[in-house]
Amino acid sequence: MKTVAILLAAGSGKRFGEKKQFTKIKGEPVFQYSLNTLNKIDEIDYIVLVLPKEDLDKVKIFSFKTVKKVAGGKERQESVYNALKTIDDADIVVIHDAARPFASESMFKESIENVKKGFDGSITAIPARDTVKKVKNNKVIDTLNRDELYIVQTPQCFKFDILKKAHENALKEKIQGTDDSFLVEKIGGNVVVNKGSILNFKITTKEDLILANCVLNKGRKGPLL
Repeated sequence: MKTVAILLAAGSGKRFGEKKQFTKIKGEPVFQYSLNTLNKIDEIDYIVLVLPKEDLDKVKIFSFKTVKKVAGGKERQESVYNALKTIDDADIVVIHDAARPFASESMFKESIENVKKGFDGSITAIPARDTVKKVKNNKVIDTLNRDELYIVQTPQCFKFDILKKAHENALKEKIQGTDDSFLVEKIGGNVVVNKGSILNFKITTKEDLILANCVLNKGRKGPLL
């Protein structure tokens, strides 16, 4: 089964103050960490790297696998769909945010294996460790059952035809989701969870760079738990 990875690195960096995917940690841009991991996964045949349109010809990459550069859209969902439209020969597609540089090989492999078993999708996630409140206008209106809540990460893996159908449906119905699983759920897709890690955090603020440097300074010789 042919598997293609889509690496999302097209953010404008409004909240971060600059394009965080190009910010260097230990001398290497953030997106390259994920690219390095993808290169180690035999199941992945090639990579679609989604970049800001203005950076397509500027960004230098290092990869043993074939990498196809694609211009992103204004929003994440549009960027994924732009990438999907360039793929015509895949059975499975893996979506990963370049802003999560510490996703482990096992996260990708487990998600791919779940789809090979027949599920429409598999998402990396961890059980909620804190109490979660529903708040409106700064007022608590409900306390959610922590035992039923998961914190969702990437990678997320799907059957290619299912994910493309989900994005086409979202475009038709004007549905906006914060992740691809939501769109697949909207068309009745069967999605399961694979094991994530608190170290698979998303770099969103400058403070997250401090955490990233701590992870690298500490070093890790094996897969993330």
